[in-house]
Amino acid sequence: MVPINHVNSFFDELSPELHSAFDDISYERDIAAGEALLRTGCQCSQLYQVRAGKVEYRMADGRGGDAVAATMTKGDWIGLPEAFSGLPATADVVAVTPVQMRIIPNRDFETLLERHPALARRLLQLFSLSLSAVYHQARDRNALPLKDRLLRTLYMLSFSHGKTLRQQQGILIEMPQEELSQRLAAARQTLNRQLKALEREGLIRVNYGSITVLGLHRLAERQLSLSSPRGGARL
Repeated sequence: MVPINHVNSFFDELSPELHSAFDDISYERDIAAGEALLRTGCQCSQLYQVRAGKVEYRMADGRGGDAVAATMTKGDWIGLPEAFSGLPATADVVAVTPVQMRIIPNRDFETLLERHPALARRLLQLFSLSLSAVYHQARDRNALPLKDRLLRTLYMLSFSHGKTLRQQQGILIEMPQEELSQRLAAARQTLNRQLKALEREGLIRVNYGSITVLGLHRLAERQLSLSSPRGGARL
């Protein structure tokens, strides 16, 4: 299986014809730092793609503050699930820096889907990967210790968020540790210790705002040990 480039950049491998079709129905807008694209509970009638800058998904943390649920940067899309489900936004989406945004009205996007089945198939693959990741995270949270869950998550992210580096120098996962810790429901300091342990083993390299997987085949072998009938070797 070849790693897919960042999960939200679903259109990168689409045909030039589809790229042109996207351009025909989109327009661009500059958004100031601190401006909200979406608010929790509001209907999302448009798709957004970050062309430059940084955007955060922010959710109430239950203690009167906000927690960053996800970070979006160049190439990422906002509002894809809502375009299909019709459900309101579940988080505030706020520009952290000045952002250049591509915007597509949902009605035009729906027409594009009807005309181009290849786009619908690509999005089905995207949503299937996302659903699989959520399923594994929910299952593993109750069954595996943190280090095992981290290994599994890094393996899955290599396919959904990974970008193969030049000369096969590993797979880059562009995800801040804060976002990874939220995915794993782990304290940032605890997660950092586990990442450093994997780094000492030569499996990964920890960068600022990203992680490089140095040997996907080695992660795959660890997945087999976790999935063996007798539970496999513990790490």
